[in-house]
Amino acid sequence: MISGYIGSEKNEGSESRQRVRAGAKNPVTSEVRPEIRAAHSTAEEIFSSVLDQLEGEFGPTTRQRWFQKIKLEQANEELVLLSVPSAFVRDYLQKNYGDSLNRIVRQQGLGPVRWKISASKSDNASGSGNVLGTAAEASSNEESKTDVSLILKADSTSESKPRFSTNNGSEKRRPAMAVAPAISVSPVPAGIRRDLTLDRFVVGKSNRVAYSAVLDVLRAPGNSFNPLFLHGGSGLGKTHLLQALTRQFFIQGERRIRYVQCEKFVQLFVRALQQKTIPQFREDFRSLKVLVIDDVQMIAGKKSSQEELLETIDVINQSGGQVLLACDVPPRRCQFLHQHLKNRFSAGLVVRLDPPDLETRLSILERESIRSGIQVPGEVLDFIADNIRTSVRELLGAFVRLLAQSDLAGEVIDLGLAQRCLEPMVRSGQRVITLDVIVESVARRWSIPPEEIKSRSRTRNTSMARNVAIYLAKILTNQSNLEIGAALGGRSHATASSSYRKIREKINEDEHLREEVNRLIRELKG
Repeated sequence: MISGYIGSEKNEGSESRQRVRAGAKNPVTSEVRPEIRAAHSTAEEIFSSVLDQLEGEFGPTTRQRWFQKIKLEQANEELVLLSVPSAFVRDYLQKNYGDSLNRIVRQQGLGPVRWKISASKSDNASGSGNVLGTAAEASSNEESKTDVSLILKADSTSESKPRFSTNNGSEKRRPAMAVAPAISVSPVPAGIRRDLTLDRFVVGKSNRVAYSAVLDVLRAPGNSFNPLFLHGGSGLGKTHLLQALTRQFFIQGERRIRYVQCEKFVQLFVRALQQKTIPQFREDFRSLKVLVIDDVQMIAGKKSSQEELLETIDVINQSGGQVLLACDVPPRRCQFLHQHLKNRFSAGLVVRLDPPDLETRLSILERESIRSGIQVPGEVLDFIADNIRTSVRELLGAFVRLLAQSDLAGEVIDLGLAQRCLEPMVRSGQRVITLDVIVESVARRWSIPPEEIKSRSRTRNTSMARNVAIYLAKILTNQSNLEIGAALGGRSHATASSSYRKIREKINEDEHLREEVNRLIRELKG
């Protein structure tokens, strides 16, 4: 958001405002300020001219699809308050058109843009079932101390909205999916994303146990499942669940709660050591009622930090508090952890989140279609769900990419556009498996950076990960040993061949490794 003018623009804007107050015209736009010309133009007409300029930059299709969703609530030199039907629309507009909108509004001599979410009259009057929660008007009178200037609630949807259908007009019924109870979005501590709420988490077979465990912790923190350890690949919902839980505890009035990335925990601990403020650090963390730590794999190789984390968890548990953690791999696969910490994690409930099944993927896409306000044919949703299988993040990325392509090219969303647009991600109905994709998956499972697999490092953990990557590349791609070796740090044909043989022999002896390799194969194939 643009909250003022910078440098010479500030002086120039001040002079402009003085001229306007005297009845002069704005030198930038050659138009009188809105409050001065109120007798000649309504606020809607003024804002319509702003939309006309945006249309000149982005085209009529964009205006029809996105800008028409904006309603002007207030316009003066202090504030331009705009309302939109949903948080999705607000975030999309801010990300893609926010800079241009602020620039044009500033040229009109108006104040910075602020947003609010408001339910449409038709939604309020319909009295229909509520799926995602009820929208409430944003308060513009005060700002939260947590940098949330508007108190928002999740946008509403109505059962009266049209279902998405295929081109032949026949309705395509989707399997009923469990939907989380509607939870209001309120100001929360820094570091918590506004869009990661329980009402937006789609529950399916792949994540039902994890979701149920989180709800149980929410009902009775510290009484069971302590600690609760979530694990699974990137983009499967671990962070979503942890942040949504933190938000809900905060809404319910709990303030002795903290969500923190494990890397941040380490940084704070090291800083406390350097500044000799360890007592304060321990007071801050060990007095918590609920401690939520994400990306535990980031504590790899940090012995002192692991010892501090273990003691912190023990103190919180002994005082009746709750600890939740998330990692890419289960505790037994965390080779970087001290054995005591590994045992502590395993003593609680360990739950894996798997890639979403077809029903869950369809449910996610339908919900996002509703939130976007764009009617997407059922066969297009089927195509995306059938071919993007690895993670929710990748699924939503494909959906947003399709909307953007349709918007920028001015094309109608249909199966042909989806196939052309998503071809880099999908080829002949199969996920494209490349060496980079394999390296990323293996690196995530072994909790090391992808670059390390391609490096000259010969540590035991890195060597094993590299050998597995070579084995998977050999059986899942058409590349030769020479090409695989060259891509993984310039290794020779003989080295790649030897790595392949080692893993092939080892998986016949090591049941855990065989299970891990098979899981990676299933994940990569989708």
